[in-house]
Amino acid sequence: MIHKFNKSDVEPIYPDHDIIIMSDEAHRSQYGLYADNMMKLLPTAARIGFTGTPLLSYDNITERTFGGYISVYDFKRAVEDGATVPLYYENRGAKLDDLQNPEITDEILDAIEAADLDSAQQEKLEKEFEKSIHILTAEPRLRSIAKDFVRHYSDVWTSGKAMFVCLNKVTCVRMYDYVQEYWKEEIKHLKNKLKHRHNKKHKN
Repeated sequence: MIHKFNKSDVEPIYPDHDIIIMSDEAHRSQYGLYADNMMKLLPTAARIGFTGTPLLSYDNITERTFGGYISVYDFKRAVEDGATVPLYYENRGAKLDDLQNPEITDEILDAIEAADLDSAQQEKLEKEFEKSIHILTAEPRLRSIAKDFVRHYSDVWTSGKAMFVCLNKVTCVRMYDYVQEYWKEEIKHLKNKLKHRHNKKHKN
């Protein structure tokens, strides 16, 4: 729906009744270019946003756009209610310090979340983060993380599921390919290990 508001030179509408705009996924394009166009068209409308990912906590962009929180159902309560399972974060794999020690800041989150950029803004953003994104998605780093993922979760697979969070779709596809490659190697290794144990047990 938000993409229908793709024109900025429209006459504002002032209806004689209340309009309430309810936005799901309010942490993404709901405060971008199209959202601005929507508010120009409906300047008197009230806005309510729903989000499960209120990122960019340092500038509270979601709250600044939609106002204060009406109700908060956080992850801790969801786990306690049994609505979801616990989430554990492990900072594993290749460290950025080993890759020319780039300065990675919260601005990268801004870049990821920006969904409604015009061509000029996109070009500026790409230039600004070209070096950082290049380092983050370098093949040696992705392969190192994929290898660590396979090694780690071949031992602790009973503890839960794992999830990759990638910068973009292309990186996700690359990570999938690398993981599949190392899974095949790990499966072959484990089969040989089991075969060796079986032969050893049979001899005894």
